[in-house]
Order: sequence, then C-alpha cells, then structure tokens
Amino acid sequence: MASRVAASLFATANAGANTSGPRESSAVFRHILPTFRSALLVAVSYYVGTLIGFAWTPIGEPISTFWPPNAILLASLLLTPRRTWWALLLAVFPAHMFAQLHAGVPLWTAVGWFVSNSSEALIGAYCVARFTGPSKRLDSVRGVLMFVVFAVLFAPFATSFLDAAAVVITGWGSDYWNLSFERFWTNALAVLTIVPTLVLYYSKDVSRMHRVGPARWGEVGLLATGTALAGIWVFGPLPPLIHEVPALLYVPLPFLLWAAARFGLPGLGMSLLSLTLLSTWCAIHGLLPFPHASLPQNILSLQILFCVVAVPLMFLSAVMAEARRKEESLRAVSGRLIQAQEEERQRIARELHDNLGQELALAKIALDTLVAKSSAPLSSALTDVSRQIFSVSETAREISHDLYPAQLEYLGFKKALIKLCEEMGRAKEPLIKLTIRDVPDQLHPATSLSLYRIAQETLHNILRHSQARNVTIELSVDKRSLILRVVDDGVGFDVSEERSGMGLASMRERVLALGGSIDISSSRTAGTKAEVRVPLQATYPSL
Repeated sequence: MASRVAASLFATANAGANTSGPRESSAVFRHILPTFRSALLVAVSYYVGTLIGFAWTPIGEPISTFWPPNAILLASLLLTPRRTWWALLLAVFPAHMFAQLHAGVPLWTAVGWFVSNSSEALIGAYCVARFTGPSKRLDSVRGVLMFVVFAVLFAPFATSFLDAAAVVITGWGSDYWNLSFERFWTNALAVLTIVPTLVLYYSKDVSRMHRVGPARWGEVGLLATGTALAGIWVFGPLPPLIHEVPALLYVPLPFLLWAAARFGLPGLGMSLLSLTLLSTWCAIHGLLPFPHASLPQNILSLQILFCVVAVPLMFLSAVMAEARRKEESLRAVSGRLIQAQEEERQRIARELHDNLGQELALAKIALDTLVAKSSAPLSSALTDVSRQIFSVSETAREISHDLYPAQLEYLGFKKALIKLCEEMGRAKEPLIKLTIRDVPDQLHPATSLSLYRIAQETLHNILRHSQARNVTIELSVDKRSLILRVVDDGVGFDVSEERSGMGLASMRERVLALGGSIDISSSRTAGTKAEVRVPLQATYPSL
C-alpha cells in the first residue's frame, strides 16, 4: 500500500513536470523535501529509542521497563500534518525491523510489535488531535485531560493486548495477561515523560532559547543537578534506606514541583524522564529499591509511582500555563489600550497646536491691528482681549505639550526627563534633583513613553498635593531592569485609600503592560516614595 502511494506521488510529480514546466516540478520538490527530512529524522529517532528500550530490558524478559519508540512516533505524528503520517510510518518500518532483528527478536514478533506500536501512536495522535482542536495544545487543562485519557490510557491499553498476543503466539514469551499489564505501564510511562516534552519544545519558537539569560540557565543547571542527586540518593547505591525510611521516596518530589512550576510540561517531562531512566536502570541491575520484592514487582512499583505523580503535576503545570497566558493576554489588552490612548492624545494635541493655536494667533494679530487703528478707550479694551487670547493660546499650547511630549520623540528620554524636571521646578518649591546613572541613550519607545508619563504624573501629584520642599528623582539600571525612583518629603497620603485613583491606576496599568512592577510607599510624616522597575528591553505585547 505504501509503495503504491509512493508510486502514485512520483507519477503525479512527473506528470506535473511534463505538463507545467520546471517551475511546478520545483514546487513539488520543495513540498516533498521537508516531508522526506521529517521522515528520516523520525526514523533515526525511532531507531535510537528502540536501542534505549532494549538497553532497559531485563535479561530474559520480553517486555522492556521503558519503551521510547512509541512515544517518539506519537509525538512526531502530533507535530506533522495528518496527510504526511503515511510517510512517517513508511520510514519507521525499516528502522523498526532492523533494530528488532539485530537484537534477536523473531521476524513475526517484530512484525507484530510494529503493528501494535504504530497502532498505539496512530490511535493516540488521532484522538488527541481530534479532541484538542487544530492547535493540539497540550499545555492546557483540556489538552492534558485529552492527552492522559487517549494517549496515556486508552491507546496503550487497547494495543497492549495485541502486543502481548504477538509475543505469546510467536513463542517469544508467555503469561499473556501479565505481559499485557506490564506493556501497558511501560508505554504509558514513556508517553507521559517523552511526548509533552517533544511536542511543546518543537511547537514553540526554539530561537527564544538564545534570549534566555544566565540566571535562567543557572536555574536549569541547579534543577538538573538537584534532580540527579536526589535520584541517585533514593534509587542508586543506597536503595536499602528506602526500605528502612519509606519517606525517602518523596525526596525527588520538590524537584518535580520546581520543574512543573518554573519550566512547564517540558521541564517536568525531562525531570521525570531522568528519574525514570535512573531508577529503572538501577533496578534491572540489582539495586532494587524494595529489597523484599521481585524485579518485576519493583519495576511495576516504580512505573505506577511515576505515573501517579506525573498526572497531577501535569495538570498543575497546565493550570499555571493557562494563568500565564491569561496574564499575557491582559498585558496585551492593557498595552493596546494605552497605545490607543496615546494616539488619541497625540491627535488632540495636534488639533490644539495646529488648528486652535493658529486660529488664536490669527485672532490676536487681528486685534493688535485694530488696537493700532482704534481710539484710546477702544484700544485699551481690545488690548485686554488680546492679552486674554494670548493667555488662552499659551494654555492651549501647554495642554498640547502635556498631551503629547514632542521633546520625547526628538530629544530622547533622558533629555526629555531633564526638561520636564526643569519645567516643573520653575516654581519656588519644591526643589527637584534629578540623577541619571548608566542609562542607555536609546530605549524602546514604549518604555520611554511609559516612564515619562509616570514621572510626569508623579510630579504633578507632588506639586498639587504633597507640599514637599525637596524631590529626588533617580533613573538607573540594575542588571536587566530600568529603575525610576521618585522620593519627596511632603505630607504623604494613605496608599490604600488612593489605590483606585485614576493617576495611580494609570501608572500601574502602564507598568503592568511592560511586565514591570511598581511599589508606592507613603506616610503622613515621611513623605512618599515611588519605585518603578521595568525590563530594559520591555515592549507592549501584541494581541
């Protein structure tokens, strides 16, 4: 069947080349080449997974303690369009047969295992894709539920009987029901630990890993080291301690919680995978964690233990991932609203400056002309009107500048902040002292605008309400954060009562949209301190 499909595809490509020219044949080639590369990569991965499975098979036993090939094939099917599944299965078959026959597995047992392995992967991939939608999102509560129900439970359970039948019929093993039971837990554990890691890793933008900071990589290293040491201590050279102190089985649990909370399903899968491989390897080599039980009983206990621990942690990770996505969505909405607000402010400022300002200027010129031609009493009255028009024009100009700080666009953030402090400090009080340290000349426009608005709002509040004599503003960089700190010695206010104020609410929304934090502390005797921290490369997230 596969060869017939391949021949048909080859004939179609040739027909296209004969009738439509080299351009269409090149397009067909560009379509086939990625599929061929994916199939080759899956075949190699499947072969390596089979070698690992045989390495984790106890001597004299037909069923491995950990069998990765099925999970690798299942993850590959989830990552590729359904129309290319036949190519993956066609590529996997020779890799499967070569690895099985090379390991001494009888021909018909190997064929039966290929049927059961591919059936498990197809059933799991089809059901997960069918019930999770086009996104195939596993890092959601619904995605985890569908994955556990169909890929972890239903597909291995349905095909384990077929797998065990192939073993018994070909004489490779006996005890049909025990083989089915063992095969189910072996494959379920492999699917739990491998599939989410591969699917979520390859479905995301891998290039983002290059933007991960040293602190994050350091945390990854600490987690990996801690997980490995905990696994060696519990399942390695000192396993009799578990029999004496059963509570030691919980030692790896904090590291699994750490992985689930900080690194999601991929991190949890990698931690579980390392613990599974370590514990089962030690068990099949005589380091039994439960000395008074047989090897099959020890293996089964470990498999059930990790499966039972993995499922709730996967749901916990999914809940946290959904919460992070909702937070990012709120940040995106907040950023778009702030952007729309700034665009509207810019439009109004332009109207005030270009239209109303010019109209007032022309009216003043006309009045000044009439003043020169009028008698003394009328000239005095017209002069007063001209002064009022000039005052209105200046007020409109100031409002225009407040609505849209043009100096921020033309001078840059640092010079615009200096000019803002100079304008605000023209009054006798308060005395404004500005300090800028190690701040780059170029900042993202979203960061510059938000910090400028926060400084503007803070200074307006100080001038109106604080009765402060001294104001200190500090702008600095701490590691990868930009810090704006404003301190005054005024009368202060009750932060809890003012939390719903429009000014403070707007400041918090701006900081939230940038992924930063704001801390405002105030008292009636010690003045007010506002500290804003935003990422140095912060931008408004897009919807």
